[in-house]
Amino acid sequence: MVYNIDMDREKIKKIITDGENSNVEFKLSFSDDVIITLVAMTNRKGGLVIVGVNDKKEMTGVKLDQESVQNWTNEIKNKTQPFLSVDIEKFVIDKKTIVVFDVAEFPLKPVSFKGRFYVRKNNSNHLLTLQEISEMYLRTKNSSWDFYPNKEKNLDDLDLEKIEKTKLMIEKNLAVSLGNNFSFLRKYSLIVEDDGSEYPTNASLLLFPKEASRQTDIQIGLFQNDITIKKDKVIRRDLISEVDEVMEFVKIYILKEFIITGNPQREERWQYPIDAIREIVINAIIHRDYQEGTHSQFRVYFDKLEFWNSGWLPFDLTLEDVKAGRRKSTPRNKLVAEIFRDTGLIERYGSGVKRAIEQIKDYGLPEPFIEEASGGFCITIFSKEFEEASILKSSEKTTQKTREKTREKTREKTREKTSDRIIKLLIKNPKISQNELAQELGLSRQGIEWSIDALKKKGLIKRIGSDRGGYWEVVKK
Repeated sequence: MVYNIDMDREKIKKIITDGENSNVEFKLSFSDDVIITLVAMTNRKGGLVIVGVNDKKEMTGVKLDQESVQNWTNEIKNKTQPFLSVDIEKFVIDKKTIVVFDVAEFPLKPVSFKGRFYVRKNNSNHLLTLQEISEMYLRTKNSSWDFYPNKEKNLDDLDLEKIEKTKLMIEKNLAVSLGNNFSFLRKYSLIVEDDGSEYPTNASLLLFPKEASRQTDIQIGLFQNDITIKKDKVIRRDLISEVDEVMEFVKIYILKEFIITGNPQREERWQYPIDAIREIVINAIIHRDYQEGTHSQFRVYFDKLEFWNSGWLPFDLTLEDVKAGRRKSTPRNKLVAEIFRDTGLIERYGSGVKRAIEQIKDYGLPEPFIEEASGGFCITIFSKEFEEASILKSSEKTTQKTREKTREKTREKTREKTSDRIIKLLIKNPKISQNELAQELGLSRQGIEWSIDALKKKGLIKRIGSDRGGYWEVVKK
């Protein structure tokens, strides 16, 4: 919600009662912190800073003289670049004077405070890195890094076969004719002219590289626990091919059962909804920060999948926005996203994660855990363990024995549910910590937290006393 200064006392009181959020912040007095918050807000969607209110939503008031507001206005302009024009209005409510600063979204971002750049994320001000400053500016100009030409490369660095394959996918999906390969590349700004020569853009080098580049590396592995790797692979190909290669790896090491029905053919059910996993993989590839240079890391466990991607969320998005599927969000790599959309690999921008979450929940699995971690974005998908699983055998004879052994071990581990194993450990040691449970079971702390929460909701266990000095009680049914 973006506010407008044209409001009365009752509206202001309502805003104070509702409390702070990404668009509202309270300050006891005017200071540089007020200006930093205004800068952070104008670099996102605008908002209000209310001076004379504490963080408990209590109006403490401020003392003003005749020149206070004008001095504050001048100070804001002198310390910001481009200078901010802020609407300032004072109110007297319950005999307390408060001052409301209302700032709109700035048209050409980012705005700085004393040469430093901030943006509003959740309820705090985030200091932008040089890379984020560049990204914000490009997005304001309706562009992104992948549109820019790489003058260290030339058209011979592009694979014509990959170009032709992608062109045909788009022509089939959109029912259009794109001409020859170079007409297609020019139409989508995948090659651009500069100083009389044509150069490939960063997007085309990610999509159609003739030689594999470490810039597109995806490290994927089969993990027994957080430190024991059973199988490891580095995928280094063009972005579109990487989707299929990641999915092939995942499907090798997750479970698949056959459901016997009255029909002549048995129904198949994977451990996870395949379409949702594919959607998450594609989103990771599209939104990865390829400038940063850190490879993506995907992990397959017997009871969960983890997809970690380099690059913080875009400055104008929160985790809640991602879950809700805000269609206004702009991809980090707009040109790459456009190609994926026109080939039919994605439906539209900004809704993929939301759609995947809904598919996972409809599949009977817990809601995925989403977080910003280690300079990137991570999605964890938890499994509902199969007590009896019929494992699909591979038709590839060269790897059949290895896969069968891996799946047999996985099947043995899933026979006893995680919840049952946790209850047994709690009975044995009621004071056991969640970290100790994670180590004992070879699971992540996040997985243990989810399982404990599920057991408490079912009324199977309860916590007696504090987190540190208390203990677990298993409820007898």
